[in-house]
Amino acid sequence: MAEQPTLSAGDTGEWVTYLQQLLEYHQMGSGFEGGTYCAATEYAVSTLQQHHGLSATGQCDEATWAALTGEAASAEQSGELPTDIAVSMQVQVAAPDEQITLDELDELPGNARRVS
Repeated sequence: MAEQPTLSAGDTGEWVTYLQQLLEYHQMGSGFEGGTYCAATEYAVSTLQQHHGLSATGQCDEATWAALTGEAASAEQSGELPTDIAVSMQVQVAAPDEQITLDELDELPGNARRVS
């Protein structure tokens, strides 16, 4: 795919239509003015940016395109997610009301094993 352009309020055309389709796919809005970067599109982009920890400018830039198209490497794939954070999230989901050791966590069904 060609390099995506930076889009903002007032822009029109096929790239805006494509952006709106991606926003709808990610359930970040619907009923956009087809092909026009309207206020609803700007709000949806801003919401998506907040959801992905990006600066919520409402302008669809390179980082926003990457979040929409899945081209951005996830933190887990890039190794940026510290193991202790990943484990604490698993513990919270697995057993929110009880204390559990890491060894006990490894034995819970469905949990990935720690890599040393």
